[in-house]
Amino acid sequence: MQDEAPGSRRGRAWSEQEEAQLVEGVREGLALSELAERHGRTAGGVHARLDQFVPQSGSAVDDPLEWLRARLAAEPGYAWQDVGAERRRRERRARHSKDSSTEPSAATAAGVTAEVLADWEHVTGHVLRPERREVFLARQVVHDLAATAVSVRRTAARRLWHDGETLLLDHWLLECVCPGAVRLTADWPLIAERDADTVLVLRELVAAAVGEMPAERDQEVLSCRLGLDDRPAQTLEKVAEALGISRERVRQLQTRAIRRLANSDAPASRKLRQVLAELSCVERVPSEAGPSAAERLLDLSDVLLSSVAPRQAIPLLARLAGADKVRADNLAAEASTIRILRHETARREAARQGRIERATRRWAALADEVNWFGDPEPAPPHAELEALRETENVDRGRFGVWHCPKLDRDVSYESETELRVIQLLSFAPQIAYYQEQPLAISYQFAGQQRTYYPDLLAATVDGRCILIEVKPVYEMAMVVNVAKYRAAVEFCRNRGWGLVATDGNRTRRLLEQRTVDPRLETTLAAALEAQGELSWPQVRAAAGSLPLDTLGLCSLILKRGWTWHSRPYRLRPAPPPNSLGTPSEPIVHTPDRLPAETGPAPAAPSR
Repeated sequence: MQDEAPGSRRGRAWSEQEEAQLVEGVREGLALSELAERHGRTAGGVHARLDQFVPQSGSAVDDPLEWLRARLAAEPGYAWQDVGAERRRRERRARHSKDSSTEPSAATAAGVTAEVLADWEHVTGHVLRPERREVFLARQVVHDLAATAVSVRRTAARRLWHDGETLLLDHWLLECVCPGAVRLTADWPLIAERDADTVLVLRELVAAAVGEMPAERDQEVLSCRLGLDDRPAQTLEKVAEALGISRERVRQLQTRAIRRLANSDAPASRKLRQVLAELSCVERVPSEAGPSAAERLLDLSDVLLSSVAPRQAIPLLARLAGADKVRADNLAAEASTIRILRHETARREAARQGRIERATRRWAALADEVNWFGDPEPAPPHAELEALRETENVDRGRFGVWHCPKLDRDVSYESETELRVIQLLSFAPQIAYYQEQPLAISYQFAGQQRTYYPDLLAATVDGRCILIEVKPVYEMAMVVNVAKYRAAVEFCRNRGWGLVATDGNRTRRLLEQRTVDPRLETTLAAALEAQGELSWPQVRAAAGSLPLDTLGLCSLILKRGWTWHSRPYRLRPAPPPNSLGTPSEPIVHTPDRLPAETGPAPAAPSR
């Protein structure tokens, strides 16, 4: 045997000696690439020749190399030469039979075309005069109709006549090739909505147009590249390997096939070009309200050639729609940009939907923590609300603004905790609208009149109103915040509104219901009674080895009514009644009640 790799023999016929060398290489266990290198051929060419030595159709065996290797190992005397010869004789007979069937005798042809005329007269109820019969039978479309199956032809004729009481020959042939294509309209909303009937007929029209091509090689290349015949679209490399030719040759065949398809007079090809031209608007300016030509081609590529990459599908559709190569390439580039923008928009929309879902769950949990007072009363109209307190120090980074999509405006916030609650209200669908710092409530604290601005007012979609005070949970027990909360409770009680103090996740109720070690409560109560005031080091010393956490200590402060000042830390026993300042009717400043109505000017605002 000759082990040296011969020169390139791509495209040349296989000799008996070379076939024997190929089978010997299979016995030696060589891989497909090694066999291709030895014989100077492509891997696809070797694959196709090995398939000739498989008794059944090559489609039944995925890998003829492995099949033949296993067969030779099990049966060393396997007659592969006889199998190959028989396969070639069968293929020649099939070609001869096909050639014979496509060239019927004149008498047979006349008889078949006469059957087409008889079908036409039977369906329409008209009888042609002799001179009209000759014109009818002489048309090429009649011969094409005669080549279709009788049942298909007659069913198509009845369907067209029933729909419009017309039976044009060109429409008749098209209905035979692709049922439903005659009634197919270039209605873009049907494509945008992915109408099932329209999409199915369009896809079948593409397959029918490819099937009409006279050259089998053109059909084979386009079918592989476009993913027809229930198989995914194949790359140039895959098609080249299957056909035993080079990648560049496949590209040339594809270009030629597309050019022929764009110029074909076959009925499905003409109809496909007409529909694509009207749908894509490549030769006219789309309406102002409609999508651009590039957007339309992008959607059409998804509908018709879903398994083909858009960069390949869009130029093909553009060429079929009537665009020249430069125009088709430009539309493909524009569609690529639109595709990127669509993906980014979809990503943002998915993120927004995710935020809405999370906000829905969070607000549902938070709504259960709202304290309601009296009979519910509606919230003030949105148009009458405005922020009464200007956010300060925005440029210092402590405070800021955030654009709310629900309100379509910038909303001021005074802490990151407040921003989280604002974003929760913005994305929670249970909230109709909200307003930051909508009210000014006057209250007494430490013998002074002060003004308290609730952080947020929220109106729910069912018409209720909720005041929201945003504070870290551990600050809710501070004496000044306790005084503010009492004023807010009194205000909401008089109006039938809800009230919740929260950090966006936890609420004041967490402190009110928290369980604390009774030993710690006893120890701290005794220390306060003995010393009257405790600093933070003294609180730690009094607790000793008992577990002490901030939330537990805040819970004790609320339950026992102790007063807690921060910075510096001071913890004192519960004050005498009214020493914290129990407000009578709170004085409320709203947009339609100016601060001048409250009498004496309040002290500096406190948060």
